[in-house]
Amino acid sequence: MTQAEKFERRICTQSLRQDLRVKSVRAAIFTGTGSAGDFVIRIVSTAVLARLVLPEHFGLVMMVTAVTGIADQLRELGLSTATVQQKEITHGQVTNLFWINTLCGVGVAGLICAFSPLVSDYYRDPRLTAITCVLSTNFLFDGLMVQHQALLTRQLKLGHISFIRLLTSAVSAVLGIVLAWKGFGYWALVWREVSRSVLVAAGMWICFPWIPGLPSRRTNVRKLLGFGANLTLANILTSLSAGVDRFLIGRVWGAVPVGIYRQGYQLIAVPTDQVPAPIYQVAQPGLCMLQADDSRYRRYYQKVLTLVCIIVMPVSLFVAAYSPEVTRVLLGRKWLDCAPILVILSFGAFIKQAVGSAAWVLITRGHAKTYLGITIVQNVTVILFMLVGVQWGIKGVALADLAASYLLIWPKLHYCLKDSPVSIGAFFAAIARPAFSSIAMYLALVLSRAVLPSLAAPASLSLGCLIAMMVFAGVWMIIPGGKAELTGIFSDFCHAIVRKAAPAKPAEAAVAVN
Repeated sequence: MTQAEKFERRICTQSLRQDLRVKSVRAAIFTGTGSAGDFVIRIVSTAVLARLVLPEHFGLVMMVTAVTGIADQLRELGLSTATVQQKEITHGQVTNLFWINTLCGVGVAGLICAFSPLVSDYYRDPRLTAITCVLSTNFLFDGLMVQHQALLTRQLKLGHISFIRLLTSAVSAVLGIVLAWKGFGYWALVWREVSRSVLVAAGMWICFPWIPGLPSRRTNVRKLLGFGANLTLANILTSLSAGVDRFLIGRVWGAVPVGIYRQGYQLIAVPTDQVPAPIYQVAQPGLCMLQADDSRYRRYYQKVLTLVCIIVMPVSLFVAAYSPEVTRVLLGRKWLDCAPILVILSFGAFIKQAVGSAAWVLITRGHAKTYLGITIVQNVTVILFMLVGVQWGIKGVALADLAASYLLIWPKLHYCLKDSPVSIGAFFAAIARPAFSSIAMYLALVLSRAVLPSLAAPASLSLGCLIAMMVFAGVWMIIPGGKAELTGIFSDFCHAIVRKAAPAKPAEAAVAVN
């Protein structure tokens, strides 16, 4: 059997299409569990490192990641998404994409090293030259695993991906903590990131042992490159917008405010970003398979959106209500200046992921050019707001991000959902229950803090969690249709866990995602 034949057999999606609902839910369970574990590892390791490493050292690494975060989009070139989205893809096409990703990784690493002195000059800190050069090696290893991860995602083998990322997070965290304990300072943070990239690349090759062939001019990948180019430009703009806070604060106010702002940002970004990312990995193949059936596409999207909101919305408002306690427990007393920033950013996170999911509709329906246009408008708006907000320090930057997020809700929904099976009304119907229940939960938490006596931070958080769960679930149940929706979600999970994913009959395949 040739390499191409082995490849075709390995990526066959026939059995996947036959029982999409069960396999999607199982993949979501794996990714959710893996993300939760990864979140715990990150939080625990950050809590330990925050006590071993100075805020200035965190700031140094974060100023460099503002640069590498933008360049990171050039590593993939949007080609992982292109591989997942294609209904049929050949060994030759993926081989060519692999070499393109690899060469881009090498090129980006070289460019970042070459421009590292400029990074030091911009921030006026010579230590950043060496930090930038070492962190640039991440691109070498990341480029080698883009297509392997995409092929695992295409097969919904997200349990493999989750296990790799969980294990590598744990190993790299331990390495970082040991180095920090030994007095390596900011280098402990640097080597933690580099080791994680090396281990992730090795894990992807082990779990999907595909060996690419030699690149060929006969294999046409222009359509895939065009799709990926639009996504890449959009992702670069998004990364630029995400790094603008560090650029501006670092330039105007220095390294310490950058460390304080970004630590507060990460406390809310890690849980709210990690939830939709793995869920999107599950939803993307499913939505692509349903493009020809509008009603099923809409129902699938609404279920995914509701699931995202059930987790993101209550978590964001809980963090807003208990920001001092969250900061004190996870980072320590010396980071309490993060608490006000955390409150502001949490209110933005409440709606940001839900609105951001509308872009899934554009991408899965192949409208990458429209997605690029919307991204340009969104990120230009954010940058303009932050240019004004930075004059008032880190609070001004946080308020600018919050204002831009709410200002862009309606235009983004209008252009993302236009001429699609998902209307704006269907979008708000999907988020209504989790949003209303989360707001009621937040009000109950604020009231309980005002009435109940003060407690130590861990005890206060424990009591707050109990109140939050009771109020959120109680309000959801009394909303008309809420009980039936929760029952349906619970039934899907139980069905996926208990039932073996046996090949479905043709008639069953037609209703697998209903």
